[in-house]
Amino acid sequence: MNRRTLLATLGVGIPVAGALGWGVSEWMLRLMQSPASPSSPMQQSIGSPFALTDHAGRRVTDTSYAGTVRLVFFGFTHCPDVCPTGLGYIAEVLDGLGDEAAKVRPLFISVDSSRDTPELLASYVTQFHPALIGLTGSEAEVAQAAKVFRTYYGKVSTGGDSYVMEHSASIYLLGSEGTLRGFLDTHEPVATAVSKVRLALRDTAPNAATPAGASS
Repeated sequence: MNRRTLLATLGVGIPVAGALGWGVSEWMLRLMQSPASPSSPMQQSIGSPFALTDHAGRRVTDTSYAGTVRLVFFGFTHCPDVCPTGLGYIAEVLDGLGDEAAKVRPLFISVDSSRDTPELLASYVTQFHPALIGLTGSEAEVAQAAKVFRTYYGKVSTGGDSYVMEHSASIYLLGSEGTLRGFLDTHEPVATAVSKVRLALRDTAPNAATPAGASS
């Protein structure tokens, strides 16, 4: 199954989830609307500390990926459209990077700790790209990860025991030093995102060690 067919298949679901997922926080909007400067939030450290479990069952922390450029996306495996779109976009960016993709850690952090086990994440993220790393944890651990990334999520009932998760659709781009370098936007051409990531890679330490939790 090719990637576009996969997106079309996974994208059939509850329409309300897409409407909810495309929202972004006021903080993110301010960042995206303002040019970065050395004193702006766009240059501040973000995403630390957190401790989660990757899709291979290994315990990892934010320091597991220190020294690497990171793409971070929050979502959940039952997401009908926003997550397949975002992950498919990340996969295209990784493909566009060619050999340089090996220097990037794409992280998919689940906001649905009740359903998204490491095993389920493993089968889900690898449908999009073998380099994608799924992360999950307890409710408290996921809440901590969302807090340090200054993002939001919430459970929305769709009747009975069914629910979807409200979450941001933002794709964070973190530099190797752990500072926010910007966001990738699925409405932009993939080539634009590839250029953003390559700019971040230029600042990466050339001898940075391969972090724990890399794709296996």
